[in-house]
Amino acid sequence: MKMRKILYHGSNKKINILEPREPMNDLKENSMEAVFATDDKNLALGMALANQKYSSSFRSYDKNIINFVRGKPKMKYVYLHYLDSKDFKYNRPTEFISTKKVKPLKVEKFLVSELSHLWRKSNKKELIEFLKNRQKWKTPQK
Repeated sequence: MKMRKILYHGSNKKINILEPREPMNDLKENSMEAVFATDDKNLALGMALANQKYSSSFRSYDKNIINFVRGKPKMKYVYLHYLDSKDFKYNRPTEFISTKKVKPLKVEKFLVSELSHLWRKSNKKELIEFLKNRQKWKTPQK
């Protein structure tokens, strides 16, 4: 029997059913309603850390960590949702999408204090550099 690949979705709360939503960023090319998942467990946890009110952050593609320009993770826990890849289609490296509701196979709870290796405090110069070069990470259009 063939094993299905597991994908991950990180969040700052436990979600019983993941519903398609538009990402919260200003890239028009990335505006689609979908459930976003990754095959990288640490990236999913890092994205959960980035889901913090009153903060600004971006993903460092070379180091694969979350860089906080303003604020830092203040929640006590984040949640990792394990998802069946059969519900998703490949979108771009490390990113998969589903335009339908998805029920997690399981949900795991993590202490934020144990995830300090997945984020760092950044500076405005790095943010400017990221914003200048992020065009290469646009989501392909249908």
